[in-house]
This record gives sequence, C-alpha cells and structure tokens, in this order.
Amino acid sequence: MGKSGIEIERLLAESGLPGPRGNLALLYEFALSCSSKEAEACLKYIKADTGNSPEEFVGMCGVLGYAVCHKADLDAVFAHLERYASHASWRIREAVAMAIQEVGEGDLAPVLKRLASFAKGNPLEMRAAVAGLCEPKLLTEENRNIEILALLGRITASLRHERKLTEDEVSLRKALGYGWSVVVWKTPEAGKRAFEALVCDGNRNLRWIARENLKKDRLRKMDSAWVERMARLAAELEK
Repeated sequence: MGKSGIEIERLLAESGLPGPRGNLALLYEFALSCSSKEAEACLKYIKADTGNSPEEFVGMCGVLGYAVCHKADLDAVFAHLERYASHASWRIREAVAMAIQEVGEGDLAPVLKRLASFAKGNPLEMRAAVAGLCEPKLLTEENRNIEILALLGRITASLRHERKLTEDEVSLRKALGYGWSVVVWKTPEAGKRAFEALVCDGNRNLRWIARENLKKDRLRKMDSAWVERMARLAAELEK
C-alpha cells in the first residue's frame, strides 16, 4: 500500500462507473494524498476507449493526483495536463479542469500565465482553461478576475464565425455558457461591462453564450434588474 493508503483495486471497485457520476469523494481522497508513483500507475489505465468505466475513473485519479503531487513544478504540471486536455473521454478532460483548480488555489498568477498557451490552443484546450478558471474559490482577487475576463473574451472570440460548430467547439461553447456568469458574479463592475459587449455582438454563437449565462441564478441574485435589461436587449437583437 502506497502513500495514499488507497489501492487501485479499491478505485476500480468503488469508482461508481459505469453510471452517471463517478465517486468524486474518492477521487479527491486519493488525489490529495497519493504519491507521484501511485498517480503514474493510475495514468496507465487511460485508454482511448475506457469511457464510463472503472478504468476511466482510475485515469481521472492519475490526472488529478499527478498535478497535485507536482504542484511545486508548474511547468511539469502543465506539460502533463496538455497531454490530456483533448482526450476523447469527457471525464479525463474534466479531471484536467479539476487539476487547474487545485494548483491554482492560493496563487493564481503563475497558473494564469501558463494557461495563456491553452487559450491559444484547440477548442478542448480552451475549454479546459474556461472550466478550470471559472471556479468561485479561485476568483478572490479583482485584478486576477479582470485578467480572466480578458482571457474569456479572447477564447470566446474564437467562436465568432458562421460555420457549423465542430463537436469540440460545442463543448467549448457549453463551458462558456456558464463560465462568464461565474466571473461576472465575482467581479460585477468590470464583469458587467465585458458581458454587455458579448450581449451586443452580432454573432449567433456569442449571442447563444450570452443567453445561457443570463439564465444563471447567480446573476439574478447579483442584479436582477440588470439581467432583465440584458435579456430584453438580447431578445431585441434576435429579431
């Protein structure tokens, strides 16, 4: 038994997969206490065709666990995460976002710097940046939040086209469809200004992102009158 005290056999047996949800409590229990060797052993379970299986769950444990173990070496962490950000498994991709959140908590600046390459990457790398950063526990400093708003703007602009979205772009659009609301909620003044430009954009993909975010309760609780104004404006522009 290794540092975590959790054997891979237990991860397999208690994964919760196949099923709608994996055992996230066990995932974090393992990842926050495992050794690098244990994480690397889990990574060997990642295959192209392990979707909704116990092996997929073990792979998630490896992705997150490796990042936590190497948190002091962010270059190694992001080289590791880049390998899995575009994986066929949505759960493996979600483990990448979880890893970004774990290594970013407490000191987001160096993580933001390294995510600049994700923001210039393919749609699934962009999606990892959005899902990783749009997490309330990370959004504690206004200046950093404003940087994230700018990053969201650049990523969102990648969808400003009229072609049919690829499957990967649909995944990115879905993440942006809630991510904006989280950052606006945590940084209302700057967030509203940035979001209003999104509402007024003529592109259908960006309008979809704006409409989805306006449905979020967090924005209504923040400023219901503003949300109503933005919703009316969005509806008028759709005519």
